[in-house]
Amino acid sequence: MGKLPGTFLVVEGGDGAGKTTVARTLATELAARGLRVCLTEEPSPGPVGVFLRSLLTTGPLSAEAMALLFAADRAHHSEDVILPALRRAEVVVCSRYLLSSLAYQGPEVGIERVAYLNAGARKPDLLLFLECASEVALGRAGAARVLDAFETPAVAARAAGGYAHALAYLEGVGQRVVRVDASQHPEQVLCAVLDQVLPLVARDGR
Repeated sequence: MGKLPGTFLVVEGGDGAGKTTVARTLATELAARGLRVCLTEEPSPGPVGVFLRSLLTTGPLSAEAMALLFAADRAHHSEDVILPALRRAEVVVCSRYLLSSLAYQGPEVGIERVAYLNAGARKPDLLLFLECASEVALGRAGAARVLDAFETPAVAARAAGGYAHALAYLEGVGQRVVRVDASQHPEQVLCAVLDQVLPLVARDGR
């Protein structure tokens, strides 16, 4: 894929690590600096994403079916939201992306299979991975809202291993990954994130 004028940032991490909060705060900080920002997430607000969210509350389908649905949602999300924003020279901040699929469905259907299904997914300019112990993260998530079907201690433990393998895979294919200690105070987390992001958007001419 050719270079587009925008910058594509992805915020990832286990459930309760603070992805949504960090993505929103990052988007606000960048907008305050005069940058045009597109804040988005996966599952997306599109039709496949809405269906996926319903499955996450009622109980997921097979790993293969979920991998296919997430790939379909990602393809529509990219075509409908991410790529148009990048063409408009915006900074796209996305909470969850390919790493989540590799971490959750990869252990069951194979990382290579998930990567194949998402072969057309654009590589982020920077992937920020929020590191936090799963028991701490789930405690945070459960205190804030009703947990979905993926957010159980057993699933979180499996996901931790899945994330480790998925991160190694993405780094092996050239993805730039920065790990951020999400157990810190939120202001410290934001500072660590901005330390990585601001030089990148400045380099890209924004």
